[in-house]
Amino acid sequence: MKALVVYGSRYGTAAEIAQEVARVIKDEGVEVDLEDARGIKDCDVSPYDLVVVGSGIKIGKWTSKSLKFLKDNRSSLANRKVAIFVSCGAANEESSRAEGQEKYLDEVAAKNLINEPLSTGLFGSVYDPEANHGLMFKMVNRSVRKNLQKQGIDPSKRLDYRDWGEIRSWARGLVDKLKNDS
Repeated sequence: MKALVVYGSRYGTAAEIAQEVARVIKDEGVEVDLEDARGIKDCDVSPYDLVVVGSGIKIGKWTSKSLKFLKDNRSSLANRKVAIFVSCGAANEESSRAEGQEKYLDEVAAKNLINEPLSTGLFGSVYDPEANHGLMFKMVNRSVRKNLQKQGIDPSKRLDYRDWGEIRSWARGLVDKLKNDS
């Protein structure tokens, strides 16, 4: 069995998740190729039993290259097991997880895949007050800082909301589904 993990990442958060997903899949005995979507021009997905595509979310959007990969390979992905994941702030709080699932996973799958995905993963993000994420981040950051302070969290410190146990479990689940369907 062989898997392809493709990711789009602006600040490295989704890349780190993709790397861990690829590592877990490999540890489960599946050959894995890991690709940054920015480096993909033409991709033949036919050698792969499983294709995992992930993205970081910024201002409510997937990275353009990871979406392009889904669109460009839509028909060939119909014959593969496909899983998608995102790293986003909507996953950081239980109150916004359902909205994040719908907007960033269910809607993207419906628009870009012919078949239902094998699985979807909604994973937390990283808040880094020292990072330069542009004007929009600066504007939104004021609100985020106030919200963190209300929760008793120091907004001057980097916060990693990713649950690595959940990410590893999700990746192992992909391999289990792949092996059970073979």
